Amino acid sequence: MDVTTSVIIAAFGILGLLITLTASTLRQLPDLIHAFREVRRCLRHGPAESPDDTES
Repeated sequence: MDVTTSVIIAAFGILGLLITLTASTLRQLPDLIHAFREVRRCLRHGPAESPDDTES
């Protein structure tokens, strides 16, 4: 196999990996933003007193 061919195959592999990771992160972005806001709210005001936040 030619060196140029190997470099092209590796470049496309890395590009595919980066596209997959970017798409995955963008799909999770709303949940990440919600979690970040919840952490900030808890640091400012303390934990929420709703039944969903209690451990059983």
